[in-house]
Amino acid sequence: MKFLYKSMYSALLMGAMGLNATAQQQLPNSGFEEEWINCVPWTSNGNSKDIGSTPSGWCISQVIGVSGLGKTEVGFKTEGYNSATAVELKNSPNSLLSTQTVPGYITLGKTWSTSVMGNKNDGGSFGGIEFSGRPESLEFMYKHTGTDGEKATVVAYLWKGHWTQKAVPGNIVAFGKTTTVDMVDRDRCVLGLDMSSSLGGAVTPSDDAELIAVINVEIEDETTTISEDNNGWKKFSAKFDYKSDATPEMINVVLAAGNYFGGATAVKQGTSLIVDDVKLIYAENDKNVYPGVLNIEMLGNNLASNKPATIEITPAGEGKCTFTLPNFVLEMAGEEPIVLGDIVVNDVTTSEENGVTTYNGDVKGLQLAGGTIVADVTLNGTISGNNVVMNIDVMWSGIPIKVTFTSATSGITNITVDNSNAPVEFYNLQGVRVNAENLTPGIYVRRQGSQVSKVLVK
Repeated sequence: MKFLYKSMYSALLMGAMGLNATAQQQLPNSGFEEEWINCVPWTSNGNSKDIGSTPSGWCISQVIGVSGLGKTEVGFKTEGYNSATAVELKNSPNSLLSTQTVPGYITLGKTWSTSVMGNKNDGGSFGGIEFSGRPESLEFMYKHTGTDGEKATVVAYLWKGHWTQKAVPGNIVAFGKTTTVDMVDRDRCVLGLDMSSSLGGAVTPSDDAELIAVINVEIEDETTTISEDNNGWKKFSAKFDYKSDATPEMINVVLAAGNYFGGATAVKQGTSLIVDDVKLIYAENDKNVYPGVLNIEMLGNNLASNKPATIEITPAGEGKCTFTLPNFVLEMAGEEPIVLGDIVVNDVTTSEENGVTTYNGDVKGLQLAGGTIVADVTLNGTISGNNVVMNIDVMWSGIPIKVTFTSATSGITNITVDNSNAPVEFYNLQGVRVNAENLTPGIYVRRQGSQVSKVLVK
């Protein structure tokens, strides 16, 4: 057990805990560490060709051109802030017409662009993702290099209902006419911006259409640095300007290297923006805090018995919440504690019957230690009045870590287990289970029931 514990401790020392430790409903793939997929730019004439890649859950403004002629990449995977991955956005010359600049930006919606042989340019983002939270602010880490003083643009907005614009051209042609579509929830339309210099027809809002909150700012040069040795990284933070008390239905976030709404002539080639850890921040007083105790078991061994702790439950819209176990620590007698940080499960489903609220949620493929350790977390539990029971099951490389939180000290102690008939399992020092018939020379952890020992295979 000690060897397995030390293996985990060594891995955790290689990087910070990768759990998403922010409250309430969050953005997908906020650290851009999850899978990057082929980018297939949306066009009004049904493009199916891909160019470059984009982080899952997001869309980079790659341009396919005319059937691949003039295709241009403007977004790339790069090293992150205390992590392996971030996204780099760069205003780049069109691969066919170098005098034309393709703006680099990323969005939760779909990117689009149009032109006729370098003229009649337009583009941006439309749509977004379903969302019902009311965050206080948006925050992320960044690096920015501006050409001729060009500043990065940050746009984020919450809304309900829909805006439909008629006859929007959504593809690039060498000559002739573009294909037009009715575009739903174009950024300019939702934000109520001036449409006089934009392409497309009349804009019609639905009866329930309402802009609820917005951020539309440039990143100023005086943004505070994080530390003396942060390698150029800075933190951006801006508060949402709430226009309504209504519950949102949708959210979109656009992060642009340069002047997002300035038009083709305002965008400067070479301007770049590197972004990581995009988070929504919520007001502290939204959460409910429950005191209690933890019991922790790993491979049949008790790592904690009735250890004082608290959990936090933060509402995130009807039937949803965020669960947080702050400051989670694994301890073993005679060994250095492993400080894991906050365990957070977003988008937890809740249901109530006869005064008992049931909670169910999970997180798949959580990256710990900068990707060195990957684990799954499953949550289930109940709250009845002040009586709380939460089961937090962590699975790391086949190693179960069972965490139980209760609002009162457990009265079950000193259980005797008969291990004689339990199956024998072997793990290597990286915590991976191995077949007993295929053991190569080395040191292994042997488990039988609740008994764990070290063995040397020669």
